[in-house]
Amino acid sequence: MSGCERHTDAVSGTIEVDEVHVAPRVGGRVEKIFAREGDHLEAGQIVVQLEASELKARRDYVAAQLAELEKGPRVEEIEAAKQDWESQAAQLEFARADSKRAQDLLKTHTISPSEAQRSGANANAIEKTAAAARQRYELLREGTRPERLAQARAQLEEIDAQMREMQIAAPSDSVLEILSVKVGDVLPPNREVATLILPDYLWVRVYVPEPWLGFITLGGEVRARTDSFHDEEFTGKIEQINR
Repeated sequence: MSGCERHTDAVSGTIEVDEVHVAPRVGGRVEKIFAREGDHLEAGQIVVQLEASELKARRDYVAAQLAELEKGPRVEEIEAAKQDWESQAAQLEFARADSKRAQDLLKTHTISPSEAQRSGANANAIEKTAAAARQRYELLREGTRPERLAQARAQLEEIDAQMREMQIAAPSDSVLEILSVKVGDVLPPNREVATLILPDYLWVRVYVPEPWLGFITLGGEVRARTDSFHDEEFTGKIEQINR
């Protein structure tokens, strides 16, 4: 490498690159590996996939529920609920009339108190059943509430975020230098799975004679050659000087 105005002698150094160590924030078993050492990776490209079968099952269930909520109740369901409520309401009317009759007969000592009590209890039970049937009919008629849709969508987004945590991807364009796991490995959280190098940012570390330091400044331009490309000259700038 050469570059100062008064000194044209070359000095040797080593080319270095920045490294990135990638690891999952959650633990799990390595299910798939999508790259090999030496592969060029694009930003966001998946390198390792952790097993997520339980999350996938949960997602399918929540997605199915959301689809039903978005579709809303069918006309047949609403009509069936209405008929059920009307049937329960008719039974309630009959039970109330029967209970009133029982109270009248009790006053004339025609029936026993226990018989009158049973009639009243039956009317109360049918009243609760009829109220539940009416509530179900009204809910179906109103359709899906916005808050239920929002809740289901939030659940789906949360599961999707958890599933993304099971994928270890390249944070930027890089080269896979070291892959330190294999399929079947069970990893704890934050266990390093790969070392990536960033070839777009190369730098050279050189040691220069002390007398040169007075002629070297930050930002100064330098020229460099490599053993691999003898006939090609590269240019760069001085970014750091350590004395």
